[in-house]
Amino acid sequence: MFKVKITPKFMSVFIAAVLFFHFAPVTTWAATLKTEAGTEKFENVTLLKSTTLDQNEKDKSVMTLVSHGMRKKAVFGLVPVRVYVLQFLAAHPEKLVKTESGVLASLKAAGPIQLRLTFTRDLPGSKIADAFKDGLEANKVNVKKLSLELEQVLREIQTMEEFKKGESFSVTASWKDSQATIYLEDPKGTLKSITGPQEFAEQFLSIWFGHPSDNLLGTLKKELVK
Repeated sequence: MFKVKITPKFMSVFIAAVLFFHFAPVTTWAATLKTEAGTEKFENVTLLKSTTLDQNEKDKSVMTLVSHGMRKKAVFGLVPVRVYVLQFLAAHPEKLVKTESGVLASLKAAGPIQLRLTFTRDLPGSKIADAFKDGLEANKVNVKKLSLELEQVLREIQTMEEFKKGESFSVTASWKDSQATIYLEDPKGTLKSITGPQEFAEQFLSIWFGHPSDNLLGTLKKELVK
């Protein structure tokens, strides 16, 4: 009979593998996003009329444009520079609570929702991920002890080596029961998804709809909820 020698090293590798497959977020690749451009422009960016999220043949959601604005960032705390145009779309915009304190909690009812970022300058993915960490910290999320789902979201953004001026990147959130899925679409149209407890989606979306990490992000939030 063939026997396997159980060593401490073998056991540690085996346990790590079991934990990874048991707790790692489930990533699916079947969903699609289809955008329809509108006729209005903002800062030389053609705004969307709608985005259709097709999660399977029986689960399609059409998200329409709710609002838009410009994300600016102060350089050295002084000169504000343009970073990206942000478009906010929702499948059920009538269910949004359009107040600064109530909008975050209402996103699930209004969902699926999408944030589409069109960059106004060249930026590395690592810098965008770092900026998102600042937003998480502003909402009391410990970035040194992130959930597996949030870690994967930030890792996927970091792997997008550079966002070129004029390129778009989208974040789409969908909820079902106590679970949430975040779809990340890179400038090439590659779609990836991360599924986990709905709290992780709310934490990530708090970057824009929670407590702003700086005054200029606060100005953008006001534009999104008006």
